[in-house]
Amino acid sequence: MIRVENLHKSFGDLHVLKGIDFAAKKGEVVAIIGPSGMGKSTFLRCINFIERPEKGRLEIDGVRVDAESCKEKEIRAVRMKSSMVFQNYNVFKNKTVLQNVMLPMLSVQNMDKQAAQERALGYLEQVGLMDKTNEYPSRLSGGQQQRVGIARAMAVNPKVILFDEPTSSLDPELVAGILEIIRRLAKEHERTMLIVTHEMRFARDIADRVLFMDGGVILEEGTPEKIFSGPEHERTKRFLDQLK
Repeated sequence: MIRVENLHKSFGDLHVLKGIDFAAKKGEVVAIIGPSGMGKSTFLRCINFIERPEKGRLEIDGVRVDAESCKEKEIRAVRMKSSMVFQNYNVFKNKTVLQNVMLPMLSVQNMDKQAAQERALGYLEQVGLMDKTNEYPSRLSGGQQQRVGIARAMAVNPKVILFDEPTSSLDPELVAGILEIIRRLAKEHERTMLIVTHEMRFARDIADRVLFMDGGVILEEGTPEKIFSGPEHERTKRFLDQLK
């Protein structure tokens, strides 16, 4: 379903991703944990080509690109296979909740307006926002805005959904609701999910596999039981010990 080979990304002299190799199967939920500033979010943004890597190969659902030589057409093809939920919501303030969810279906997928509206309403119902369809983001809480982002990501019917710390901008009392929505969607929909999170209990509960990233590389990966109960790498142990 998704394969990454030798992925590199730098910002000036800072080498953020140092040759990432990764693969995930259809329907697999992968949690990505590790210290802040060590490449986790950049990794997701490179998969969706929000950030363009300097080197490496990427494949999603049969669409293959080489970072060094790919054209805009190939990048668009990859983006059609994935969607992203951002930590800062990334909703359009001048559009209603319904318009926000419909927008990528209309502008990217060229879907019929009526069909887009029906699909958008279906996902807004799933995230509990049917009573907010005509509201603007300024009248929503942070948790409600993040639900809009999740509905929009699901509505384009992606093969892969990338969650970049989806609860980091929320007040603590709103976190549980968002995590429960993601947990339910993971069970109900056979989509591959990559979730960067600092919520260790959530990662342990939801993930089929956990990656620990540090220093721009994947230091360790395995089942939640293996990573949280018996990590092999000393750096993983130190990181998890600090959270106890």
